[in-house]
Amino acid sequence: MHTDCPNGGPAPKYNVIRVGLLLLSIALLSACASGPYHGAKMDDASFLARAMTQESNNLVVHAAVPTAQESKLLTGLDLHAQGIQPVWLKVENRGQSRARVATWSIDRDYFSPIEVAYMNRKKFSNAAYEDLQKWFYQNGLTRYIPAGESRSGLVFTHLNSGTKGFNLDIFSNKAANSFTFFVPMPGFTADFMQVDFKGLYADKDLRNLSIDELEVVLEQELPCCASDPGGKLQGAPLNVVLVGSGLAVRRSMLRGAWRETAAGDAAGNLVSQGARKQHFQGRQPDAIFTLSRQDGNEKVYLHLWLAPWRVEGEHAWVGQVYYWADSESPLDGSIAEDMIDDLKFKSFFARESVVADLDSAQRYLFQDLWYRGSLHKAGFVTGVGESAMDDPRVTFGGTAYFTQGLRVVVFLSETPRGLDEGELIYMLRESLPPGETSP
Repeated sequence: MHTDCPNGGPAPKYNVIRVGLLLLSIALLSACASGPYHGAKMDDASFLARAMTQESNNLVVHAAVPTAQESKLLTGLDLHAQGIQPVWLKVENRGQSRARVATWSIDRDYFSPIEVAYMNRKKFSNAAYEDLQKWFYQNGLTRYIPAGESRSGLVFTHLNSGTKGFNLDIFSNKAANSFTFFVPMPGFTADFMQVDFKGLYADKDLRNLSIDELEVVLEQELPCCASDPGGKLQGAPLNVVLVGSGLAVRRSMLRGAWRETAAGDAAGNLVSQGARKQHFQGRQPDAIFTLSRQDGNEKVYLHLWLAPWRVEGEHAWVGQVYYWADSESPLDGSIAEDMIDDLKFKSFFARESVVADLDSAQRYLFQDLWYRGSLHKAGFVTGVGESAMDDPRVTFGGTAYFTQGLRVVVFLSETPRGLDEGELIYMLRESLPPGETSP
């Protein structure tokens, strides 16, 4: 029995079935997009109990950051999956003038409340979308806080892992008030948080240095490189020295969007494994910071160790900075021993590797600290010495590198400074025109 229509199309009963399935699909999709929206009450949010408080002049700021699950319970949306991390702020204005919050200072690319609602509009009916917009608008942080009053709400920032660090600028009575928050997130511990910095050195082992004395120590006493864990083989060069408090270091990293490394991260990260094999003063790095390029294919790694010096009363930190790309081995990967002494192989690796070009990473760090307002004083001193691309040096792990052999020295500022406020010290001073002291 033939079931085809005369024109060759499917039989009518099959058309009916297909139309029925289509209508059913439309109904199901409509049902998925027609649910109501009910955001939770902000006052009931559990994460508010973790709020941190800072005060400056007549302004009091409270800050708290929800976890992914807490954010979902509050908003009914998986914002973390969209790369959005809400930050809750409450600003008390105890002064006599109106205060203005500069949301841009928290995240220059922040999401507006209505923008977040719009990004999620397809999940709701028209009526529910209006409720969604209303909830986000009403729970967003207002720009102005009248004198003698307080305001609270959410700022929707870009998601970052680990401690949530951010700046906040509030203007009142023609003055700027700057706050810096480092909000610890449940389940994350940065590597440096497990270091007993006060117990690293005995008082008798600490040296107080002037700026000029520091130059002598760096050029004549500091080893050229880190060592392997056994203290016998040379690792990567110690090509960075930072001078400043721990707070100055964290603020400098925050301004440049550098990320902390989690304690124990080496277990699942080959690059961190290589980083922790680099030793200074008999220990692995006290802190590891990373900075990713926007395309996600390349990172800058910075290792820091607290040094046994005080320079004009400030801490000194010895470090290493280098690039790393997803396609490459870590700084100290496994390379066959017979290749380490092969000049042709070393030269090829140096030409093809972003890790090998240490000076580019060093230059990037210097510019990042300068342009982000963290640089107070800076200069260069001699370090590992020059090695050419055609005859590179090799670390104990077999990684070839070339360099001019200098160390960059940066005195950090806790508060932002202008580009023209930096002072150049040490060896490059002689190359400047008379009267100029800026880097």
